[in-house]
Formats: sequence, C-alpha cells, structure tokens
Amino acid sequence: MKRDLLTACLTGMFSIFSVYGTHAQTPPTYSIYSLGANTTGLSVSQDGTYVTGLYYNTNGGFSNPQAGFLWTQSGGVVTLPAAGSTNHIDASPNAVNSSGMVAGAVSTTFYGANSLPVLYSSSSSATLLPLPAGSSMGRAYGINNAGTAAGSISQDLNWYATVFTSTNATVLMQTTPDGSILQYAYGIANSGRVTGQFISSTNSAVTGAFYLDSGATNAVDLGFLPGGDLSTVAFGISGSGSYITGSSGPNAFLYQPDTATITALPLLEGWTESQAYSVNDLGWVVGVGGNITSIPFLFDGTSTYSLQGLLAGPDSSRWDMTNGTGNAALGISDNGIITGRALYDGVTTGFVMVPNSPIPEPSTWALLAVGLLVILGVLRGKKAA
Repeated sequence: MKRDLLTACLTGMFSIFSVYGTHAQTPPTYSIYSLGANTTGLSVSQDGTYVTGLYYNTNGGFSNPQAGFLWTQSGGVVTLPAAGSTNHIDASPNAVNSSGMVAGAVSTTFYGANSLPVLYSSSSSATLLPLPAGSSMGRAYGINNAGTAAGSISQDLNWYATVFTSTNATVLMQTTPDGSILQYAYGIANSGRVTGQFISSTNSAVTGAFYLDSGATNAVDLGFLPGGDLSTVAFGISGSGSYITGSSGPNAFLYQPDTATITALPLLEGWTESQAYSVNDLGWVVGVGGNITSIPFLFDGTSTYSLQGLLAGPDSSRWDMTNGTGNAALGISDNGIITGRALYDGVTTGFVMVPNSPIPEPSTWALLAVGLLVILGVLRGKKAA
C-alpha cells in the first residue's frame, strides 16, 4: 500500500515535469485582455502582478503622446503621474518590478528629446532619478525587485550604460575585454547583473551584446550568431540572471551565462527575421518575427509559436496578431503572463495574455525537486532496512 502510494506520487511528479517543464511538451493556451484602444503593454513584473505601458491621443497618434500607466488584473489601468517639467509630456514606463515600482523616461517628444530617467514608486508618486555631473539626459530601461534601475546617460555626445538608485547614478566604466564601451543597459537581474549593448572599440558602426556582474572588472561579450557580427543587442534578462535574450543580425537569440552559449531561436515557416525582447526564469522568450508583417511569438524552450495560435479564451476572434506591422510581444513573467500590442477590431491595442492553466514558476520546480529527493530517500531507507 505504501509502495503504491509512493509510486503514485513519483508518477504524478514526473507527469508535472513532462507537461510543464522548462521545455514544454505542448504549447500553453491563453485568454487575452485589452489594455484599451491605442495602448501598448511594455513590461510585466517577474511575478505577473503588474503590467506597465503607454497610451496616446487618439487623434494625434504617436505624435501626441500622453502619460504612461500601471495595470493590475484587479484594479485595471491607472494613469501614472507627470514627472519633470511641464514640457515633458511623453512618458515611457519601460519596466516594472514585483512591488509595482516602474522605471522609465520622460521626454519632450515621443522620439525621446530631452529625456530624463524617472522612477514611479507607486501609481501616485514619480521621482526623477539623479544624473551624474556633466549629464543632462538619461533613460531607465529596466528595474529589478530591489528597485535598482538600469539605463543610460548622455555625456559629451555619447551614451553610457548606467545603474540608478533613487539617490545615485553609477556610470558603468567597465569595458569588454577588447575595450569596447558599454552604451545601453536594457535589463538588470535581481543579483545586479546588467545586460545591454556595447559599441565596438575598433569600429563605431559595430555593436555587440554584453552582461556585467556587480564588482566585475570587465563585461562579458555574448558573441553573435551567423550574420550578426555587425549588430547584436541584448534587450532582456531573467530575474535570476540565468537567461539573456535579444537579437543578433536577423535572428532572436537565447544566451545562457552559465554555459556561455548563444542559440538562435527557431523561426516559423515563412519568417525571415525575429527579435526577442523579454525572457523569464524558465527560459521562455517573447518577441516579434515575420516577413512583411510583424507577428508576436512565444518560444517555450523548444518551439516557437505565434501568439495568435495560442489564444483560446473569450474575445480571441477579435484580435489580429498576424496582419499589420506594429504587433509585438514585449514582456513575459515567470508564470507565463505576456504583454504587448496587436490589432483589436483593427485598432492598435495593448494586451495582457494570461495562461488558461497555471504555469508553475521556477521556485515550484525547486520544491518539487526537494520532494522527489525526500521520496527517493524514503524508498532507499526502506530497501536498506
């Protein structure tokens, strides 16, 4: 009886791993929620609680921007407060952490003129982040769960990767081993590991991707895929820092620091290019690919899927993710929640996609592994006795 119970437990645990493991056997299905017409979902927190994005004037389109917003499933969309001078009419809330803190930039135009880095500590409080002496512009692109932001500052007509706290801006003066300058920091893990883009020390037209650990002397060059020797950039890093994603030439990639391997994500049939923007601690990646149109995708560790084909909830038929050139998936949480933008009844609309079945987070795998070891220990003990 006891052996049968243990066998059943083991069978159940292995079944969970086979269905929901990092390399999923079958693609998940999703329900989709609108963030409102003329919006874009830019980022989702690591735990999936918060989504941040921007919306803009219906008449003026992108040329007449408005403030950003913070979204929760229970509270809906809440407009973020203004920051900077009255001329800083555009907000780009680029990233949000699991406490609802948002990092981004405000500027005087949609195109980022006179940009200043900003931290929203809540949906009602905005603070400009400090700039180092001699710098008048900056942007924040990423934020970790400790509230440390990553971005860039402009100084002497150049951009330099920077880490921000509410009281300090630290310019990353480290270089890659060949002396290349770190220009843009697009993501930061909870450990403080930063990822982004550098400019080659020998050819200013060549860019590459890097990561830099706290206290390290040099940044690590991620390398490049075939055809990506002139242009590679890392846009996203998982909360633990175990995965980095971006694009190298025409292909999206997944990089694993532990093994120093860069791998091209598979393209769907008919696609000629792809770009990845966000990765979670399961190694799942979201981005956009296609040929003439832009098609948001999910890579689940094994296969690439068009998000359109994963929709299975109410209202799914009104969404179009395969036509148009502005569709994109821009953020993914550890529990598989995805945000971005697509066409809804023909109008560009931000979305949040929620899995129809729960996707266990990485911490769940750790608990399952401990449970498995305990069960195996019991079986061995009984056998020895």
